[in-house]
Amino acid sequence: MNIFRVLSQGKGQLNEENLSAMLGFLLSPNQTHGLGDIFLRHFLNIVAERCGDKNRFDNILNTGKPLQADILLESAYSLNNNKRRVIDIEIQIFSTAPVANEIETPELHRIAIENKIRAQAAESEQLREEFLAILQDIESDEAVQVTMVFLTPPGDYKKLSEEYENLDEAILNKHRRAWLRWIEESGNNHISAILRKLLKSESEAEISPINEYVRHTLKAFVIHIAENITTSPAIRRCTMGPGDISEIVFVEILNCKYRIERYESSTVRIFSLDTEEYEVTKPLLRKINEEKELGIDLKLSTGRDKNTRNLGRQIIIELIDQGKDLKVI
Repeated sequence: MNIFRVLSQGKGQLNEENLSAMLGFLLSPNQTHGLGDIFLRHFLNIVAERCGDKNRFDNILNTGKPLQADILLESAYSLNNNKRRVIDIEIQIFSTAPVANEIETPELHRIAIENKIRAQAAESEQLREEFLAILQDIESDEAVQVTMVFLTPPGDYKKLSEEYENLDEAILNKHRRAWLRWIEESGNNHISAILRKLLKSESEAEISPINEYVRHTLKAFVIHIAENITTSPAIRRCTMGPGDISEIVFVEILNCKYRIERYESSTVRIFSLDTEEYEVTKPLLRKINEEKELGIDLKLSTGRDKNTRNLGRQIIIELIDQGKDLKVI
């Protein structure tokens, strides 16, 4: 049983907040997973490489001491005292060396993770405004190095690129940004790869044994990422449906995008890419037929209305044959 798959059914589908919580749990050295700071160290190494500053975290990674870090979810900031911005996951890392005459342990790094599990969630100014709000919060504390992490699905999306590029080098100054993916087809610089590396290291006795329950949870999480945070959120695998999907076609009508799914059982369903919910199928099939001028007769030769499966199959065929399906989402 995969608990992530079970919790992703119907309206209970896991969202960005849920996945941020899971990632934050793994990043925290103090949580009950028993991994200590291993996952956090792997994560920081990848962030350093992606932001073009491989030695960025050497001052905390090479001390020989466990990392001292607070992992915060949904950290709220105020930009110019009037605009509220919320950081999905915030990592505050502190010095492990005592500082004379200091009441508080100095903060050395603040890593802000903006998590996106679908491209449609992009906001062009969000990452930039979050960074500016953090700068206002730390004020004159020049010891703190800020790193903005943009965590997204794989693939090239214009809206995501715009949001990332709006936080340019001129604004960052001495601070850094890094674009990470939940999963990629190749390479090791993504979240899924970190999880796989941990599991492999444990199996080869390179790290201490992982609790059996945690190990199975990590495996389930890797599978969930692969099934649900794919190259395009539009083709996310559907689980616990009426069987395996045999055909998928995308269509746009009235400025809304839909995914038409046909299962091996011949059942047809339509998923809205805008609301991320399944629609009432038959009326929408008729609307697609009308708007796209497919010319499909809605009635059988007997004069009775075609059922959803029959009509859906013909809609899919005609959309493809007439070239009226979406080629790229």
